[in-house]
Amino acid sequence: GMELGRKVAELVIDRASTDGSDAQWTGSAPVEPGKWFSVRPFEPMAGTWQTWVLTTADQFRPGPPPAPDSEQMAKELAEIKTFERTPLTNLTAAYWEYYGGRASYELYSTEIGLKLFEYGLEVNPPRAARAYALTQVALYDLVVATWDAKYTYWAIRPFQLDPTVTTVFPTPNHPSYPAAHASIAGAMETVLGALFPRDTEHFTHLAEDESWSRLWAGIHFRSDIEAGRTLGRNVGQAVLDWAKSDGAD
Repeated sequence: GMELGRKVAELVIDRASTDGSDAQWTGSAPVEPGKWFSVRPFEPMAGTWQTWVLTTADQFRPGPPPAPDSEQMAKELAEIKTFERTPLTNLTAAYWEYYGGRASYELYSTEIGLKLFEYGLEVNPPRAARAYALTQVALYDLVVATWDAKYTYWAIRPFQLDPTVTTVFPTPNHPSYPAAHASIAGAMETVLGALFPRDTEHFTHLAEDESWSRLWAGIHFRSDIEAGRTLGRNVGQAVLDWAKSDGAD
């Protein structure tokens, strides 16, 4: 078992050595008004990394975000500024952000373990491994797809568009559109809802909380969240379609 595990790990490591994740960014952030800006953008090359299931990183790239001077953007900005925060919305937003968004990955991994037990699969290593693998592949591919879109559009963040916007916590250092947490939520509700169908409503509820927590925090516009959720669902479904050929059924 140890020998087999090491051989599989070596294959994954070999693949990772050529997936493009070591590429260095030599570009610069746009300087025109209405664009997101930073001197040290977070992982601007992640959208170029090799995917596992998606044919290309832009396979499900959403259309462009609303123009920063558009009527729609004015409405979305007003929604953020007039949102009445409560201790519950602040707590929910902070939970999904803790340790730089680590909650997303930890929570869904914990959820898989719980559901494997509840569905009587804790003694079925192949099924357990498949559940973890499909989830992680979806998470990885959606991050590549999300970062492809983020650094295609360089969409401005709320606090940059209007400096009077206050946030529950500091805004992450990457473009606004689409929202990464909403992308994760969309993918996880799709994949985990299919793997554990009795709990589809539960995963949808988690996805709702994770997605809208970003607006409650003041760091994302509605259009960021809606585009991210759709992107995540598309990636999640692509992973499920790919899994239909693995023989598990």
